Amino acid sequence: MRLLIQAERSDLQQRWQDALLQADVEIAVVPCGTPPQQDDLVLVHWSALSGEQRNALLACAKTSRLILLVDHPLLDEGEALLAQGIYGYANTFIQVSLLPDVVSTVAHGDLWIWPELMQRLLKRLLQRPATPQPDITEWGLSQREQEVLAELGAGRSNKLIARKLDITERTVKAHVSSILEKVGVHDRVELILKLRGAQPPQ
Repeated sequence: MRLLIQAERSDLQQRWQDALLQADVEIAVVPCGTPPQQDDLVLVHWSALSGEQRNALLACAKTSRLILLVDHPLLDEGEALLAQGIYGYANTFIQVSLLPDVVSTVAHGDLWIWPELMQRLLKRLLQRPATPQPDITEWGLSQREQEVLAELGAGRSNKLIARKLDITERTVKAHVSSILEKVGVHDRVELILKLRGAQPPQ
């Protein structure tokens, strides 16, 4: 899989390249606005693009996976861009140690979303009228996983779940990964949809 890095600033190009040296992707630094090919990953400094470049890139969102890094992330903007099909939305100056996780997550077809935006989306889902809920006993969850699932269903973060259940965040992450695998969904958004009886996107 190919990863296109689009950033006018050479310091950002170098920063992102250095962070992704061990990533399992072919990296190419290209000019901002370069149209991606089908199935390309695109890591782009969104704040540096012109309106025309942004529109051209968003037109490719159905055939490539866009990760937009923004100098000043905004909840409304992030939500609108997700609705247009992007896969990632985060701060331009995200910790470089997280970039390999961002790229790996998106490469596997999942979303990487700024935490505050994820919380907003989960709250929106929780406010929707619920349809008949699934029988969670069919998922084969352990007692602890069921407790974590209940907290996820309430829209709580890993940190809050860890505090409430008196376990570490690492343990919460392990339980969440196990739950997602057993339920057969990719991420928390799909999990919440399934909990509320809605059909996750295929």
